[in-house]
Amino acid sequence: MSRRRRFVSMRLIVTVVAVSVTAAAVLLVGILSERHTRRTLTDEIQTRLRLQARNLAQSSSGALLSDYPELTLHPLVKEMQAELSELAFVVVLDLQGIIQGHADARSLGQSLDIDPALRVLEFDPGPEDGERLFGDERVLVAAAPVQHPDGRRIGSAVVGLYRDSIAAKVQAVRVQQLVLVGAMLLVASVLAMVLMSRLLRPIGALRAGLERIGRGDLDTPIRLRGRTELGLLAEAVNKMSAELKNAQAEMVEKERLAHELELGREIQRGLLPAAGMSVGEFRVEGAQRAAAEVGGDYYDYFELPGGRVGLAIADVAGKGLAGCLIMSMLSALLRSHCRAYDSPTELLSFLDGELRNTLSAGQFITMFYAVLDPERRRLSYASAAHSPLLIYCAARGEVEWRHTRGAPLGAGPRGAVGKTLVDETLELAPGDLLVQYTDGYNEAFSPDDVQFDFTGVERSVLSAARGGGKVVLAELQKAVRAWTGGGAPFDDETLLIVERTPVASPLPSEVDRGEAVHAAEAGTLLAAARAAGTRLELPAAFDTLTEIRPWLSACPVLSGLNDDDLRLVESAVYEACANIVEHGYGCDAAQRIELWWVPGPERGAPERSPAAGRVHRELAVALDGGYFVIRDRGKPFRAEGVERTDLTDPAARRRGRGLGLEIMRSVASDVTTFPESDAGNLTVLRFDSRAHLKKEETSDVS
Repeated sequence: MSRRRRFVSMRLIVTVVAVSVTAAAVLLVGILSERHTRRTLTDEIQTRLRLQARNLAQSSSGALLSDYPELTLHPLVKEMQAELSELAFVVVLDLQGIIQGHADARSLGQSLDIDPALRVLEFDPGPEDGERLFGDERVLVAAAPVQHPDGRRIGSAVVGLYRDSIAAKVQAVRVQQLVLVGAMLLVASVLAMVLMSRLLRPIGALRAGLERIGRGDLDTPIRLRGRTELGLLAEAVNKMSAELKNAQAEMVEKERLAHELELGREIQRGLLPAAGMSVGEFRVEGAQRAAAEVGGDYYDYFELPGGRVGLAIADVAGKGLAGCLIMSMLSALLRSHCRAYDSPTELLSFLDGELRNTLSAGQFITMFYAVLDPERRRLSYASAAHSPLLIYCAARGEVEWRHTRGAPLGAGPRGAVGKTLVDETLELAPGDLLVQYTDGYNEAFSPDDVQFDFTGVERSVLSAARGGGKVVLAELQKAVRAWTGGGAPFDDETLLIVERTPVASPLPSEVDRGEAVHAAEAGTLLAAARAAGTRLELPAAFDTLTEIRPWLSACPVLSGLNDDDLRLVESAVYEACANIVEHGYGCDAAQRIELWWVPGPERGAPERSPAAGRVHRELAVALDGGYFVIRDRGKPFRAEGVERTDLTDPAARRRGRGLGLEIMRSVASDVTTFPESDAGNLTVLRFDSRAHLKKEETSDVS
């Protein structure tokens, strides 16, 4: 049990502070009041002293005019001083300053000596004619003139007062004030303590309530009926407690749902293939990236009787847990009935009928199903409104699209979907690829709200197809993530790739380029280029290929060509480099391309033929014996296995694929590639007049 922490009561602190502030205020008021009282009392005493001197002067006027003034003034002064005991002295002087009236008869007839140290005091209201006021720390003296009835001055009346009497009166007043202040302070302190204790009493209840909440008791409210801020605070704490209780319940529910989603993810992961499949010359790969914790996309491949393989990919309308449940049902139905149907159309029709009662209004499934026969190297398939099928033809280095007309599963009345489905067949040649996907790829959006679209899929496949199915799969995933900015996918992304592995064949031992050149000469060609050639190095990016023309213009022999011939040479070298940038390096500008031009034996300038068809032959004669060496370390490419493209065919020109290699072949006498040599991938463009003449003769004969 933890030790209870000691604390100081807030009520005590507030009470002490309130009492202290009250006491300070009362004391300040008392001090100011005492000063004001002292000043007022002093002014009043000074005024009374002047009045006494003035009255004495008026009473002494007749006596001073008599023959014996002392007989009248002595008893008058004595009586006055007896009545006013606080007076120090009372004196009446004649015009010569001789005492004519004094309480002590012995002082009569003497002169009055006033201390010269006494200073004249100012008083308010102003003095009457002849009146004066003197004083020091000990005594206060007032003098008034005694006047003849005709107004002449005939003497003076002087009255003195000890200041001790003033201090005594002030002290008496001060005592009274202190008693009053003390009584007020005591009353104020008691009232403040009672009031603060009453006002701050709810703090104890608030503290107890918060301690209960800290212990996990969220059901017992804090009961305060006060209408002060503490009452509002109690209401806020009660509301917070209720919201915290709801939040705890929601958190428990979220944890339960998260656990269920994790179970769903595990189940879905178990329904998808764990790895690729190899069967005969074919390799199948697949991958999925869900947009939510679980997804509605599905792909699968499995063995069928007779050594065949079933291939499926589907997209359930909607994502999340609902899509996952439907996907699980689809997987169970497909796995349990796939061996009963040889036709993809029949199987899809059966699935449509089974799922129709399960799918709610507006739900549907697009699905592609195929049966691969490795022995016959044939694939039959049907598509229920799924994405267009992309096929890469390795021999041509091109892609083609197969669109389908089928309706999605669950759409339309019963039996209507089966009528829209058609079984189709295709054969895959060595190196060919079949790419099927869900719309999470072609409908992926960039941060600028631009779709990746089918052109993005095609571009990614073309750039990676020579590397095989795994490379295509990785390239498509990488390209879409880069397109979307690397964030979470908006829709499920699923891929299914079927690849027929290319037939293994060694590099040709000899390559025909007019004279036999063995493939082992790649190193010799590169060494000769380094020794006698002119070099250019470029980053693997299209915008840097503009540097080829200035470099060609400065190379030996090439600098003597006219603009037309130089443009032809530039087009051949440009196409070779562009092929490396796009297909070899995948537009990775961090990679490099090296070029060398090695001139042949010096020859005289050829005579120009008027026939336009001979311009390439004349270029070969002008550059006879010279060659370009282009080196890269990207994906290898073998030009010798690619068939010629008919440039006169409008369909070939519209496809736009394969034209670059044909341009190189038409300009150079020979295009030879040395893929994956010790020095890297080498592409050699040679100019040989005899070889070019043979090509023209062969072309003329054909």
